[in-house]
Amino acid sequence: MNEMPNNPVWLAPMADITSWPVRRMFFRVGVGLAHTEMVASRALMERHSSVFYSLQRYHDEGPLVLQLFSGDVASLLEAAQEAYRISSFEALSINMACPSKKVMASGGGASLINRPNVAAEMIRQAKKLGFPIWVKTRIPSRNLKDVASWCDLLISAGAKNVALHGRTVSQGYKGSSDRNIVGEAARAFPGKITGTGDVFTSDDVLDYLEKGCIGVLVARGALKDPFVIPDALAKLGLRNGRKATFEFQREIFRSFLSDLCQVKDNLAMHLLRRFLSCIFKGMPGASQLRSSMARAHGITQAFELFNSFANNFSDFCAKEEAMNEHRKH
Repeated sequence: MNEMPNNPVWLAPMADITSWPVRRMFFRVGVGLAHTEMVASRALMERHSSVFYSLQRYHDEGPLVLQLFSGDVASLLEAAQEAYRISSFEALSINMACPSKKVMASGGGASLINRPNVAAEMIRQAKKLGFPIWVKTRIPSRNLKDVASWCDLLISAGAKNVALHGRTVSQGYKGSSDRNIVGEAARAFPGKITGTGDVFTSDDVLDYLEKGCIGVLVARGALKDPFVIPDALAKLGLRNGRKATFEFQREIFRSFLSDLCQVKDNLAMHLLRRFLSCIFKGMPGASQLRSSMARAHGITQAFELFNSFANNFSDFCAKEEAMNEHRKH
């Protein structure tokens, strides 16, 4: 991928979430690019079965970035080559952001912020494989000089894009993400910085872009409301922008459930539950639907419950519209 997508709203990598059914749903709501789940390089080298599912790419997905984490250069290179044999990707993203104790204990994730020489060498060597190299990372401190120095090291080593989260390692996911310092980095390195952290509304997306970021990663906020994305696109004047009408939501969730029926039931129900809270949010009777779907014995039953509600609600809306038209006359 030599050029960045014109659509700057992108789906972030999320462990145990951004497999192909989820990515496909987000491409339907309008993201310009998506990431795979964060994959452990050693798990890929050891050929764990779950890893192959994580890397599976559906034929009609849009631009897809592979995300790997590793504590050493050799494992990263071997895993990247194996991943590209399994599937195709537009870029390789090296995770230098994850604050998980397990990931950091392996020498990967956010621990690389304290191992800058290893981080730079990973990028330099990975670049030789011929893939565009991206990095997802955090601010090393709330000192702008430290942030600029860290970003400069990554970009000078060959990173084409740096997705910068405005929390420090010690913060984990607590407190707030410092959007201003991410914006300062974006202005210091034009066209190189993607904003990430605390994106919950379409205005959050616009704020990152106005501060100079070339793209914005949506993550936890999109689990609560995927329709933040088409709303942001509408405000940006892009063609995929639209309102989250009942019909649009029905189309999106019906396709998502149909895709979930193609994967193992336990995985399908896990993914469904991550999105249950946003299904037909605010619509009459939807809370009862969500409760029933959560208790379903499997994805097939959950899909049947969804279709029954959607069809009945559609009939109700049609009758209401007809009655309103009749009252006008």
